[in-house]
Amino acid sequence: MPVKLAFYLREIEWNLMKTFKYKDLDIKYLVEGEGKPLLVLNGIMMTINSWEPIAESFRASNTLIRLDMIDQGQSSKVNYDYTISDQADMIASFIKHLGYPQVSVMGISYGGYVGINLASRYPNLVDRLVLFNTAADVTERDAELFKTFLVTAKGDDPYAFYLATIPQFYGPTWYTTRNDWMLQRESILIEFFKSKDYRETVYRLAKSCLSHDCKDILKNITAHTLIVSGEEDYLLPYPRQQYLHQNIKNSQLLKMAKTGHVSPYENPWAYTSIVYGFINNPVVEFKI
Repeated sequence: MPVKLAFYLREIEWNLMKTFKYKDLDIKYLVEGEGKPLLVLNGIMMTINSWEPIAESFRASNTLIRLDMIDQGQSSKVNYDYTISDQADMIASFIKHLGYPQVSVMGISYGGYVGINLASRYPNLVDRLVLFNTAADVTERDAELFKTFLVTAKGDDPYAFYLATIPQFYGPTWYTTRNDWMLQRESILIEFFKSKDYRETVYRLAKSCLSHDCKDILKNITAHTLIVSGEEDYLLPYPRQQYLHQNIKNSQLLKMAKTGHVSPYENPWAYTSIVYGFINNPVVEFKI
């Protein structure tokens, strides 16, 4: 198929994006494929579109469900503060809206916060849980990092905002091997970050992280859980995932080599293989 035609067909599919009405908000979502439902939850600066480079690996055999949470992508933007619990409440209502008794949930970073909150407070809705590059709470160190998001988002310097956010996400191996990609990405994002409205959404999303603390309710998670860390993730390093593993029953812990915080892009082969295998494996406990 010619490249231009393939791109055009994908554009048609984006036009089929649907709207879930939640309270006074429009939550945009996309459902593709057939099979066991897999709901993916975005990182803080991700959107439905961010998953497209690896989406085919999931929609080929599963029902892939993507959505933009409050203040993300094409979903409603607000002018008030909210919490991770508020996002999880919306996700719970969304799952019920789709009519699924249970779904598998994959969350990365911010999406992992929401996934942990969801699985802890609505355990009956989550079949299997996959958590990448995330943590049970926000420590004082984490809060300081998020405050750099807050300060630069409120400023008027898109380059300062870029420096405060994007370089933290990628590991040194990616910078070494894909430096040209990073430089191209930098120029695109700095132009995009000139939008004050966009920086305001990141401000509210980052602020919602500051109260994230699920340590006392991790014991409520009943879903079989896979926790994945990036060897080069210095934003939320390995001990944070170890804590999750130690406190979530029926959980497994993996570490991805030469991978930072943006594991779907930095290591897509491993990322998709890990998720696909865990979600679709008919065996949950091997007796060896």
